[in-house]
Amino acid sequence: MKKILPLLVLVMFALAGCHNAPASYEMADSPRQLIPNAEKFVNQVVKDSKHYKAEDWDVAISQFVSMSKNYVEYGPQLTQDDRMKYNNIRMDFMSAVDATGNEDLALRVKEAYANVIGK
Repeated sequence: MKKILPLLVLVMFALAGCHNAPASYEMADSPRQLIPNAEKFVNQVVKDSKHYKAEDWDVAISQFVSMSKNYVEYGPQLTQDDRMKYNNIRMDFMSAVDATGNEDLALRVKEAYANVIGK
């Protein structure tokens, strides 16, 4: 038993490491931080989303809402090019959601976004 316990602990740590935590969005403190922060968040979601479980998507949607609120705050101060970049980043997030094939999840994201931007 003494020999098996360390192996068991090692296996548990290895399995725990197989699942990445969902990406988180770092709120921008200025308009110039918005695009890099949004890009970093969405790139991580796109990269890891194939392995997301329902609870991971809950976190990702919450972070997407934070990112969207940050855009509402700083969007008017962005250049036209940066607003276009943001829209492309946002669409990358939506594409990752659509790739799940989960229509309920896609609807949740669309409704959350609409609530933030007031449409």
